[in-house]
Amino acid sequence: MSENLNSNLDLWKSELEKAWIEIPKPFRSERAVHTTLQCRLYWIIRELGLRTVADYMPPRIMDRPVDIIAANDQNEIIYAVCVDTLVTLAAVKSLNSFAAVNKLIFTTGMLEKKVKESTFFLNQEIKHVHLKPFDR
Repeated sequence: MSENLNSNLDLWKSELEKAWIEIPKPFRSERAVHTTLQCRLYWIIRELGLRTVADYMPPRIMDRPVDIIAANDQNEIIYAVCVDTLVTLAAVKSLNSFAAVNKLIFTTGMLEKKVKESTFFLNQEIKHVHLKPFDR
């Protein structure tokens, strides 16, 4: 994993948790949370000066798009990110279907035990961060 990614992860986690908390409680459906976090992540990564694309559907993958990919000027994918309630096989398959310098899954599940159980789908290429905005 890139050192640059490791230095950014804490900031990204904090920014995404803040965006989640700012959603008014009556509007916190799973889909609204997912899309809000995807939008916030798009702008966080875009501010790094990378070309950012939302909902990238990798070739030969029909199950799930990658929420955000970010490429440099040479079109090398620097970040490939999925946001999901749990670590899903579909997200892992999508992320593993192409080369990227950094692959991430942010999870939003409220039951941390379930989230931890779902991480058995992960491999060494994919970094996992669990968002817990309400545990403060």
